Amino acid sequence: MFQDMAAEDPTWGLYCRGQELHYSYGETLEVFKKPHFDRHIGRRKTYMRNYDDNALDLFRIMATIQVFMGHIITHFIPAPGDSVWEFVYAIRGVPILFVLCGFLASKSLENRTPKKWLIGRIARMLPAFWACIIVNTAVIAVFYPVRPSLKETVVYIVTQFSGLNFYTGSWLRGYGVGTPNGVLWTIAVQIQFFIIAPFIHRFLTRKGGYKGLQCVAGLTLVSVACNHLDGRIPEILWKLLGVTVIPYLYFLVFDMMLWYHRDQIIPRAERYRWLLLAVYVMWKLAENNLNFPHVLDGVLYNTVATLLMALLVSGFGFRRRIRFSADYTYGFYLYHMVFINIMVQLGLHSFLPPLMGALRIVIIAAAALVAAWLSNRFIEIPAARFVGRKFMDAGQAPAAEKL
Repeated sequence: MFQDMAAEDPTWGLYCRGQELHYSYGETLEVFKKPHFDRHIGRRKTYMRNYDDNALDLFRIMATIQVFMGHIITHFIPAPGDSVWEFVYAIRGVPILFVLCGFLASKSLENRTPKKWLIGRIARMLPAFWACIIVNTAVIAVFYPVRPSLKETVVYIVTQFSGLNFYTGSWLRGYGVGTPNGVLWTIAVQIQFFIIAPFIHRFLTRKGGYKGLQCVAGLTLVSVACNHLDGRIPEILWKLLGVTVIPYLYFLVFDMMLWYHRDQIIPRAERYRWLLLAVYVMWKLAENNLNFPHVLDGVLYNTVATLLMALLVSGFGFRRRIRFSADYTYGFYLYHMVFINIMVQLGLHSFLPPLMGALRIVIIAAAALVAAWLSNRFIEIPAARFVGRKFMDAGQAPAAEKL
């Protein structure tokens, strides 16, 4: 009955919040206690969940911290040992951020035209991205005495602002860790994904889940095949391939498919979440100690571990509501390498003695948080409001768009 009402009128809505059933039709909202609801429909689970009640903000924070700690042990701790590496990289932050990116793309494209979707995403990310490059360039000019030639300057500007951040001129190799900001390549990948996401949305919503799984399987093999090109093609082409969306499409498409079939997949992922976690842990142990899991290594990430991570986010991310009014993870992600580079350039990148090393890490984290707040306050929010006034409908400002 309820499904038929929803199909006939899009203003109809029904979802469960705790022990209450919220039923809306147009401007009418009625709230029933769940037992009353159960008596009327024979306890059939036909209601819609409110997926805005989630804890995905925690996963976003956890992923950002993992990226930060991964860079800390890489550049501050000499020979940390296999156990430290395995612990810090047991959960990879960038794939989690891409999972959330896929969820958000699917949710937004259900409610927006592709044009408004793309404008909103670009306005949300590019101004802060470009501002970070400008700030980082000023920092390099202050702390690094080497000056580039005119040609090197033009190449630097073009590659940095166009998303080809993997390229570092020879003049800049002596600065910091050897690259201006090693995390910016992921932003370029996301922008590429945003451009093609409407086409993926159209394909997945018109085809069934079986076709979607076939697509994911094919793209997984593409990533595995791309990984085997390492050392077999010129290095510049290999690096260029690594900053395209192609090797990562398999789990971005998988994340979108999870969202479109959320009413079927998320409850099952929640039911078997601990089993999924156990399988993930066993796979990571096998990945660290055996050879056979690496047959399915894609570019940068093991494909099985990445797909399992998407299911884990689905299984644990929607069980309770833990939301934060402000999101500073994007700014922190952008700026933490700026301050790590400053410390390395100043020779303050040793973790010994431990107390001093810990203090340096706290200083970097605090500086990155301040930069994230400033970016959010003076770049991201104003840019989103401007674009919201010019191009978006009321209440659809990009800054407010968060799953």
